[in-house]
Amino acid sequence: MKKSSKMNLFIRNIFIYLILIIIFFSVIYPFFWSLMTSFKTLSEVNQSPISLPKNPTFEAYKSVWRIGDFGKYFLNSIIITFFSLIGVILLCSLAGYGFARYKFKSSRLIFIIFAISMVVGSPSIMIAQYKLVQTLNILNTYIGIIFIYFSWIVLGIMLTRIAFQEIPQELIDAARIDGCNEFRIFWKICLPLIKPTLATVGVFYFIWVWNDFIWPLIILQNPKYQTIMVGLLGFQGRYITQWPIVTAGLCISLIPALIIYLIFQRFFVRGLTLGTLK
Repeated sequence: MKKSSKMNLFIRNIFIYLILIIIFFSVIYPFFWSLMTSFKTLSEVNQSPISLPKNPTFEAYKSVWRIGDFGKYFLNSIIITFFSLIGVILLCSLAGYGFARYKFKSSRLIFIIFAISMVVGSPSIMIAQYKLVQTLNILNTYIGIIFIYFSWIVLGIMLTRIAFQEIPQELIDAARIDGCNEFRIFWKICLPLIKPTLATVGVFYFIWVWNDFIWPLIILQNPKYQTIMVGLLGFQGRYITQWPIVTAGLCISLIPALIIYLIFQRFFVRGLTLGTLK
């Protein structure tokens, strides 16, 4: 009986590790292929697309900055992501604090409507959002694309609401007795206590906005305002694609997201698990 249970456990572990290995390679291989391709020439990619580079070269990285106007796209991505992130974190924290600390009429209904909106797919409301931006006359502007990203706040509101609910009511009451007004309680007391959650929201939204392709393509038709992901389309022609340059650009575009994640990694898991354990 013991041998049978040990054998079943062994087979189960093999099955689990096999699945994990498959998932690992399915995630790592595209990045590895992009990195290796960025060190090849176009002729070498066409001859052996999956092999390691025989003579590694940085020519693709030089070409991205020299002929691809990559610096302009990089700067546009930084501007759009920075201001979108600041606005989203501010809106999420204010709304989350309101839902957590104020029980006004229909507050629960409004929050449920916010939560249900997460189920609605983005393509189903894309036309309406585009028409709204067009009506406001903010197409082909930083404000237009940032305005769209402000609508991505539902997850951030849910996370900040949970974090604010974890703050003891006694602390809030003590601050009120000491003469603090509501904004000072929010800004000086509550907001610093949910730093892990704010870091989690920031990492999520930074990666989403930085890597977004669809909305910059739709809203920013003027090359002057286009982001990295849209700018890389310039290296894809009708009959030929400059794969070394495209993959070099992709590898460069990953660097800011990796830096942000590594900086806030210690807050990330704490922010996600806040409120799950009592």
